[in-house]
Amino acid sequence: MQLIGHSAVVTGGAQGIGLAIARRLLDEGASVLLVDLNGDGVEAAAQQLGAAAGASGRVAAFAGSVAEEADMEAALDAASERFGVPQIIANNAGWASMAPIVDLPVDDWDRIFAVCTKGVFLGTKVFARRAIDAGLPGAIVNTSSLNATAATEGLAAYCAAKAAVSQFTKVAALEFAPHGIRVNAVAPGLTRTPMSEGGFMDGRMGEEFVARTPLGRPGEPQDIANAVALLASADAGWVTGVTLNVDGGAHMRGLHNYWATMQAEPVA
Repeated sequence: MQLIGHSAVVTGGAQGIGLAIARRLLDEGASVLLVDLNGDGVEAAAQQLGAAAGASGRVAAFAGSVAEEADMEAALDAASERFGVPQIIANNAGWASMAPIVDLPVDDWDRIFAVCTKGVFLGTKVFARRAIDAGLPGAIVNTSSLNATAATEGLAAYCAAKAAVSQFTKVAALEFAPHGIRVNAVAPGLTRTPMSEGGFMDGRMGEEFVARTPLGRPGEPQDIANAVALLASADAGWVTGVTLNVDGGAHMRGLHNYWATMQAEPVA
């Protein structure tokens, strides 16, 4: 697989899907800056990846918030200084909480949009400005969600934020196409990550997900990473403005009632 460039940035890179994306890009020859709010976690992830891939010189960590423009500017500066102007960014950082609308704290709504939507906007903005100024082609891959199109009770803020990511992806694809920068998104279904294990993965909740997934299993972070790498490669050179469902086919069957299912779970 021929990636569009050798310098890449992955947000939410300390664990789960972000870590898997970074590992796959490394395997394809890229140098990767991991960005995460968890400073200790992202440093450990960078060390782990570098040691496992024998590529310690091709992995670096940056602790910062995707919702702060100054942090993202500094992160892209660090990537540029270390590996060259980035030509790939995976805007993957996310956060979620669950509550009915009437009980949803405003702070939770604001945080979900800050991380999931504003973070994608800022990552895209600061990345694209550098690529355009350098006259380089690029690939932006945003993490949307099955919830962008499949609504469910209890997840109003997250569903709305991820729908915004998919629509933003289209606008960015239109604006940056003349500069040779492609913008796409992946929309994972239930994926086995530290965020999902112990809640969404277990008991009746997990059973309901799998029952609505034609391929009959939850996703693994590597499933999402493979799709991101494809969209960042020359093999997807004629693809832009797409939100690619990476969900085992779950988008065809829709979602169960998250809130009712969670309330029905026995309390230990």
